[in-house]
Formats: sequence, C-alpha cells, structure tokens
Amino acid sequence: MIVDEYEKTANFYYIVEGVICVEILNDEKRYISSFIFENDFFGLDSFSTFKQKAHSIRVISDNATIFSLPKETLLDTLNEQPQYYELLLTNFADIFQRHYGYFDFLHLPTTERIKTALSYLSEHIGYLTHDEHFELPSFITQEILSKFCRTSQSRVSVSLSELEKTGWLLKKKVPITIK
Repeated sequence: MIVDEYEKTANFYYIVEGVICVEILNDEKRYISSFIFENDFFGLDSFSTFKQKAHSIRVISDNATIFSLPKETLLDTLNEQPQYYELLLTNFADIFQRHYGYFDFLHLPTTERIKTALSYLSEHIGYLTHDEHFELPSFITQEILSKFCRTSQSRVSVSLSELEKTGWLLKKKVPITIK
C-alpha cells in the first residue's frame, strides 16, 4: 500500500512501471474508483482543501516502480523549469478524462458493465496477441473486476461466461482474452 486511508500525502508520485488502483472504503466494503497506469502522476489531492474519503492506493500489478517527489520539491522545480507545467497538467487532464469516460458505466446492466470495464482496461494495459486479440494482464481477476464494477464475484463470473458464449471473449479465465 502506498498511501493509507487516512493519510494526506505530502508527495507527488510518478509510475514508471506497473498498475495501481485507488480503493475507496464505503460501508465497510472496498471498491476501486480508478486505475492509475504507467507514466501517470498521482497525488494531486495533496493540494486539495476538501476532506478525503477513506481510501488507499494499492499496487495491483505483480510489481511496480514508483517515484516519490515531495510536493515542495515539485513546486520549486516547476518554478525553475516552467515548461514542465504543461507535462504535469496534461497528464492530470488525461487521467480525469479517462475517469469521466467510464464514470456513468455503473448504471449499465452487469454484463455490459463488465464488458465496458474490460474494453477500458484492454485499451490501457492489454497486450495484442499474435492472433490480434487483446489479452489482459493476469492481475486483472474476477476480484479486481468485482471491486471496479461494484458487483459480486459470482456476478462477474456469470457475466464473463455470457461474454464468452456470445464470442466477445475468447477466454474468461486469467489471463482474460478479448476477441
């Protein structure tokens, strides 16, 4: 875990490699509110005056390399090298756009929600196979999908079976493969 649920970070972070997620604790249950991918910054909340929700930031890939940069060092660097403002703002704008792109998918029926989540994840972290299918990393499991789609693992399993029967999925087991 990188940031615990009650800590207000004094640092900015940059993901060199790996995938992490933001988990929100809601009614004693954790759900994934977003994924943060390679080449993304996070820690913008260090500037926020709003009270944070109980959350944690957790590595879900097999390993990750993350740089930590104290907020004051970042601000000093930006003042000395203002050309980096655009890089940072572009990165945060891209993260927000990704987040808002799937924000309303929770209103979809479960199978469509799973399909949307798999499409989103394959676009950002999927591997194109030799046969030109998308294969998701092995850390994208039914548990991860259930937390992100806010449903039970059994519902995820049923939805994956339905998507496999329709031919949209080639393989419903890890690593999940999209046709």
